[in-house]
Amino acid sequence: MTKPISRKARAQKKNNSSLWIIGGVAAAAIIVLILVLLNLNTPTPPPTPPAAVSVGRVLGSADAPVTIDLYSDFQCPFCRRADQMIRQIAPAYIDTGKAKVVYHNFAFIGPESEWAAQAAECANDQGKFWEYANYLFDHQTAENVGAFSQANLKQFAADLKLDTAAFNACLDSGKHASLIQQEKTDARTRNIRSTPSFYVNGRFIEGLLPTAQFTALIDSLQPQP
Repeated sequence: MTKPISRKARAQKKNNSSLWIIGGVAAAAIIVLILVLLNLNTPTPPPTPPAAVSVGRVLGSADAPVTIDLYSDFQCPFCRRADQMIRQIAPAYIDTGKAKVVYHNFAFIGPESEWAAQAAECANDQGKFWEYANYLFDHQTAENVGAFSQANLKQFAADLKLDTAAFNACLDSGKHASLIQQEKTDARTRNIRSTPSFYVNGRFIEGLLPTAQFTALIDSLQPQP
């Protein structure tokens, strides 16, 4: 017959179990603390550089000390204001070699955004990216209401005296469709969520700053004599 466990033995067994539980919790807490400390001491990786773009999408001198990476959608009304700001500051900053602008398509608002971006790339094939981009912003209306229909995009090319046969063939073929999609993917890997967004010498700016604040930033990044 099995001898019953004494009250003292049962208490000791309960104490041992409690000690095991406490020890397990303490060990888990130590492991968590070690992981937290390791994460704190792990340097944050720098942002990945923007994807390379055609030289035609670079406005300004290639060796300008300040690079303004602009992420934009041709249907975005705030992007139109960003375009107007760039034009406003161009004489003092772009034309003088203090800064350059690199345009990145982030065509996310709708199909007309993608068509407009493809059309700008077709204009870029003829060395007319910025002329066409400015024209798009100047003719911007509401989103996805036909302003950037393919027929209108072709008319814009004619208005700008582009080679319309080559432009129309480019647009009809969807030559740059995969590029526009890839740019959208690349932008999202750089935490681009809205337009306009900027990287100014690697400093991220989401949204449109007042012109004076934007130019002050450019001034602060100029080489010191």
